[in-house]
Amino acid sequence: MKRNFIWIIGLILSFSLSGCYLVQTSGTYYGVDIGTAKRVVFLLDISGSMEGKAETDLEGNVVGKATSYVGDKVSNKVGGLAGRVISNQTNNQLTKLGKAKKELIPSIRGLKEDAFFTIIIFENKVKKWRKGLVQATSANKNLAIAYLNKLHSGGATNIYGSLEEAFDLAGEGATDDKKPLGVETIFLLSDGSPTVGAIRTGAGIIAKAKEWNPNKRVVIHTIGLGEDCDKVFMKKLAEDNRGQFIDK
Repeated sequence: MKRNFIWIIGLILSFSLSGCYLVQTSGTYYGVDIGTAKRVVFLLDISGSMEGKAETDLEGNVVGKATSYVGDKVSNKVGGLAGRVISNQTNNQLTKLGKAKKELIPSIRGLKEDAFFTIIIFENKVKKWRKGLVQATSANKNLAIAYLNKLHSGGATNIYGSLEEAFDLAGEGATDDKKPLGVETIFLLSDGSPTVGAIRTGAGIIAKAKEWNPNKRVVIHTIGLGEDCDKVFMKKLAEDNRGQFIDK
């Protein structure tokens, strides 16, 4: 009887944890207003440490430490199938990647329909959700959210590569005031420091950003998750590009 009760509580908990943020809307992303943004790119770190896994580079070398799972402790405490259900939901919601999704999904839902957006994910490699920015219609928002929900972590942290792709989408307008700007705002979220990519130092990436964005037409906001984030680098990158640094 007691085990059945725990099982029911676990199902209720898993439903309540996973469902509510999927339908919420927000006019901010980690407290930064996105209501006026018309052409937005979200850069999302999916390196191993975002879900408590050791980070490895392309050759399989360990380059970042793993974090612990709270859910495992829950599973051990409760035991059985109910414990595993609660553990999985806890892990999904309490990992940094889970928290990032919970922030990003309502923000995407909150984009105005005349805005354009896309998502770029990065670990060892960098992947664009779409080749270019898409209009923030209900259909495109739903497709983006479905994409985010399927993401899992692995690999190291290629911050340079993600920014390079974002500025490629910004086009010539990033360096020439007379030309249209393909991207107006970049949100960069990461829980670490650059460990792979053509440039692997914060100073080097900041210098490169000055080349990509000499007139500061593109705003870069940065969100740092956890204690392992290179906060000095992330804060400087935002300040140099008219953005805000959010320390989480």
